[in-house]
Amino acid sequence: MKLKFSKFPAGTSNSSGSACDVLFIHGTGSSAKMWESQVDFLNHLGHNCFAIDLRGHGESEEPREPTDLAVHTDDILETLDSADIEFPCAFVGHSLGAIISVSMAQTRPELFKVVFAAALPARVLKPVSLVFRVFMGTTFDTIKTSGVHRNWSFRPRTLIETERHALEEIMRNFEAVDFLTEPPVLRCPLHLAAGRFDPVAPCHYAVDLHKRLPSSTLEIFEMAGHNFMDMYPEKFNAWLERGLAELA
Repeated sequence: MKLKFSKFPAGTSNSSGSACDVLFIHGTGSSAKMWESQVDFLNHLGHNCFAIDLRGHGESEEPREPTDLAVHTDDILETLDSADIEFPCAFVGHSLGAIISVSMAQTRPELFKVVFAAALPARVLKPVSLVFRVFMGTTFDTIKTSGVHRNWSFRPRTLIETERHALEEIMRNFEAVDFLTEPPVLRCPLHLAAGRFDPVAPCHYAVDLHKRLPSSTLEIFEMAGHNFMDMYPEKFNAWLERGLAELA
């Protein structure tokens, strides 16, 4: 299915054509709006930016179908098929978006110039899946029905606004993710970033994956958790800028 897809044209001229297009893919319970700081920053550097809402998230519909990695990939490919985006481009993914980006880079390498994988769950911890299941079974509907979340900040509010089916399918289909046992093979550069105290995508797994992929890079955000681009937007943007500059 086609997803909600937004284009943010570069704010400066790019007559040399050196600034590649950048596609952003959010994580579980989020939306394309999470990338506002990065889009604004890269637009000023001459990059056309594009952002997707995954099915059941943000402004994309939820058809209530079984939804595994292949379905998410097909959604994105169908959406990009008619998009005004120049390939190969840079993919920036957070959490689930990082899983999708790294996986797609293996099956459709011609689309990729570089992958920025932020908070990539190299392996999903069983306690994380358990906590999420308990939350969905006990608290999610109560909060959503009460409407109290409408006054919350972006992250928790957007999680509650996400379609239940979308969250349940992610929980069901992605808890077996394991890039450590079978490291991805990419033709393009891979830049990893991790929060030192990320409970969802543990930093030590990112370190292990980086060691298994010696051509990759790893940026660790100290004193940060899963959403480190919120806590350190300037540092995160500088990380993107450095990786993109290497392509010039």
